[in-house]
Amino acid sequence: MNFFIWKISKIFKIVNLLLAQDKTMRYCSIACLVSVIGLLTIWVLPNTIAFRHLLLGIGGIAAVPVIIKSRFFSGRHIVQLLPILLLLLLFFWVIVHLTFFSLNFDLEFSEVRSLWARALVGAVIATALSIVLRREPEFQKYFFTALFIVSAISIVAYLYLCIHFGYFIKFIDFVTLFVFKKIEAAFFGVISISIACANLMYLMLSPSSKQKSKMIAWWLLGIGVALVADIVSITKNGLAIGVGLSVLLAIVYLVHSMIHQSRIALKIVLPLFLIVALLAGGWQINRLFASQGWSNFVEDIEISSRIDEHSYWRKNNPIVFPMNSSGVMVSGNVYERMSWATAGVRLIKSYPMGYGSINRSFVGLLNLAKIDQQLESQTHSGWIDFALAFGLPGLALLLSAIISIIFLGLKKGGQFGLMGAWLAIGILPFGLVAEICYKHNFEILIFFITFAAASTIGMKDLKGKVLSVKEKN
Repeated sequence: MNFFIWKISKIFKIVNLLLAQDKTMRYCSIACLVSVIGLLTIWVLPNTIAFRHLLLGIGGIAAVPVIIKSRFFSGRHIVQLLPILLLLLLFFWVIVHLTFFSLNFDLEFSEVRSLWARALVGAVIATALSIVLRREPEFQKYFFTALFIVSAISIVAYLYLCIHFGYFIKFIDFVTLFVFKKIEAAFFGVISISIACANLMYLMLSPSSKQKSKMIAWWLLGIGVALVADIVSITKNGLAIGVGLSVLLAIVYLVHSMIHQSRIALKIVLPLFLIVALLAGGWQINRLFASQGWSNFVEDIEISSRIDEHSYWRKNNPIVFPMNSSGVMVSGNVYERMSWATAGVRLIKSYPMGYGSINRSFVGLLNLAKIDQQLESQTHSGWIDFALAFGLPGLALLLSAIISIIFLGLKKGGQFGLMGAWLAIGILPFGLVAEICYKHNFEILIFFITFAAASTIGMKDLKGKVLSVKEKN
């Protein structure tokens, strides 16, 4: 009898422990989600560093129990963890670089304590977020909605200013008046469109239902919002990558329909037509209102790359540029980006181990090379900037992580595997043409690369058993 009572008491203790764990996991999951939504809202706003630290602190504390209690990394094959391991090696390389290869130790050390520390905490939160969204599917709608906050703010702000002035203002005037820089709308546009394409691809493979139709409409609306924000913010790189992702999705839909001879093509003709029409119209509007640079694009690139023949690129915000064969100056934005990229590649050849600063490596290496200049910015190519900062080894680790995410995400499949793959597909080309390795943009980059990496790893149940894609994707 005593043995029976002892057994019952042990069972009650175990049950109470499990309930306590469930409550802890639930509370930590909510805290993690709230911190992420807060970060997605204020990350691009100026003078919010204190609030960002608060949200990172809350999210970081909540993320650790989520990762530990879910046994997320235990018993995994090394190939499954490859993207995460490459990102960990990247953080390790930063410490090695600071110790042995830094060309400005004080500056690099200050960024390691601030920018890199925030990026590390963000990576931990991103890992936990991937777990939370799969363990608590009802939380997904809040995260997915938050992805479009920046795009929605841009559109609402434009409409507000139009109402304020009493007429539709030019997009270039809006960009000048608004607090966001163009990169913010472009970056979050690429992120949100990538995740939208992943979910639309996942829905394509799912059984038909009324809920499925609603979700398709929701994601198409989200793509539209992101693209309109790109148009309003006159960002060519964001619009170009958004166009590319949407066209790639359309091709995937059509190929799938032809291979499986399904009727899905009939169901998506109208949405695809609307997307294409929106893209075409948006692209034309962008060409009319954005700074010019498409009519002689190829020639302007070729002229801009000859930086030994002209020195306009060495000045900050120059007003004079080289002339092309049409007798007009090359496009200012094309000239700056191409000439700075050319100079950056040359510096990488001369300093293959990098300077050591996310924010100041381009200017720092120009000074070391004794090149007279008055610049205050980056090269506007994220991957070149990162190579200037942490050398070819650092760039190799970062790009290897992104490429491995694509392969593992597509191999895993499911909603989250596809989200990881599509995020990497969107970020990879965007990093060539946008300054995503600069200040808070770099924190956002590391956050979403880590989220994508974690999403390629399958989930486990409370006993540590790996769940199938259908059970938990």
